[in-house]
Amino acid sequence: MYRFWRKLNLAIDVPKIVTQIAERYDLNLPPKIVMFHYDDSADILYVHFEYPAKSVDSKIVDKYGEIVLGLNSKGKIVNLTIINAATYNQ
Repeated sequence: MYRFWRKLNLAIDVPKIVTQIAERYDLNLPPKIVMFHYDDSADILYVHFEYPAKSVDSKIVDKYGEIVLGLNSKGKIVNLTIINAATYNQ
């Protein structure tokens, strides 16, 4: 689903994780990742589908509260936060 034009040496595979989460929770995520940040000390992945991602509301996707969608004023998904992201990197 998500592809980079060249292989990057990252601590985690961002496109793989986002695709797995979209498939697991049947999410219709935007097709383009504009920006991301991985905090390895906290193991949190922040993915932005718009920049600036102006979210005014959020929606917890999973039962543990580890996957959170950021929604704009029209209810469109503009960002995604994944806590314990490394568990999806396997």
